[in-house]
Amino acid sequence: MNCPHHHRIFAAQPRSYRDLPLRLAEYGTNYRYEQSGELFGLMRVRSLNMNDAHIYCTPEQFAQEFVAVNDMYLKYFKLFGVEKYVMRFSTHDPSRLTGDNAKFVNEPELWKQTEDLVRDTLKKTGINYVEVPNEAAFYGPKIDVQVWSVIGREFTLATNQVDFAQPRRMGLVYRDKDNTEKTPLCIHRAPLGTHERFIGFLVEHYAGNFPLWLAPDQVRVLTVGEDEPLVNYARGIVQELRANMVRAEGDYSNDKINGKIQQAELAKVHTMLVVGARDLAANAVSVRLHGKGNQGAKPKNEAIADILAAIRERRP
Repeated sequence: MNCPHHHRIFAAQPRSYRDLPLRLAEYGTNYRYEQSGELFGLMRVRSLNMNDAHIYCTPEQFAQEFVAVNDMYLKYFKLFGVEKYVMRFSTHDPSRLTGDNAKFVNEPELWKQTEDLVRDTLKKTGINYVEVPNEAAFYGPKIDVQVWSVIGREFTLATNQVDFAQPRRMGLVYRDKDNTEKTPLCIHRAPLGTHERFIGFLVEHYAGNFPLWLAPDQVRVLTVGEDEPLVNYARGIVQELRANMVRAEGDYSNDKINGKIQQAELAKVHTMLVVGARDLAANAVSVRLHGKGNQGAKPKNEAIADILAAIRERRP
């Protein structure tokens, strides 16, 4: 992971309380050598990409920074239409701080302090959460955001972790108002988890029926026949859509129009624009939506404007 890299950036120069909170973010590739049998499609890979970040702050700043991270997660959930979720608050087990069965850093006072901070913050903000003992990271308590796919499968989508151990182990300090050196708290945050897993979750969440703004195949233009003027008209529509950054394709083959529509439906193309001789004469298109059928004829310019607006506004 990139945690040590960010810690070394923090330690590269003297820090004051005036420098905090310090937020370091990095979109990068990480590698994890998974054990045999643990790889699982996009859900668990060896080469993974993350928008990972570390926030260094004082205990007084912690609540505000922690809430800001959770608010960012909620913004993403609204954007992607994730309505069912729960924050899983993972705490430590005091009996596993020492001995052969040790699992967590042996800092009982810091465990109590940080867990109380997280718990109080969750309660004050009214966030839906469940508390799970013995599931914390070895260096501090954490929040795992649990979501469910359209078929009811549970995923960990994001994480928000408190770390009081690594900053101390790596000698990270800042000079406080009283001119004494203190160790900052560190928040590890990855709002969408690994992006491979997030894409896999979205496929499950939408069951492949993506909204227009997310759909891999946003628009397909289908011709009724293969007359040259008709095909040229359809190609012009595709070119105009692509010029506006729309993922558009054309089907100008001599297949029957019902067959073309069926192929587009099976591919879960979000929007189909059907053009025939009558549409050509009227400078119009017939609009079809995946799973919703024929939406009627529209002037070409109006149909294209509707598509661009739907993408720009990220409509469901």
